[in-house]
Amino acid sequence: MNRYKGLFSLILVTALLWNIFHVAITYGYYYVDQSGFIAQFCVNIEKPELECNGKCHLKNVAEKDSTNDKAPLKMITSKDVPFFIQEKEKLEFGYITYNKKPIKKYRNLYSFLSEYSLYQPPQV
Repeated sequence: MNRYKGLFSLILVTALLWNIFHVAITYGYYYVDQSGFIAQFCVNIEKPELECNGKCHLKNVAEKDSTNDKAPLKMITSKDVPFFIQEKEKLEFGYITYNKKPIKKYRNLYSFLSEYSLYQPPQV
């Protein structure tokens, strides 16, 4: 049973990655082996004057990928249906009284002495 889970996961991941990268893989194959790509995918082999060189298949792959992106999905809009309406609680705050106590003792320890200065101006 565990073996089948691993196989299923591998198939699922491979399909997902192929869906994401198939256009890039096709372009990569075109640039790596252009002659093989032309022999395998080109529709206009009998008409060399068109100089298609496999670009017709690249165009089809790119168009197929872009048409999937253009079709918007019809989304089902969901609406909220209230089962019950809860009344808002009214909050009441009590008044806080603050008694300001005067400072009884205050010592002013600040003193400014202008006599002693570290900066001495130049003597002229």
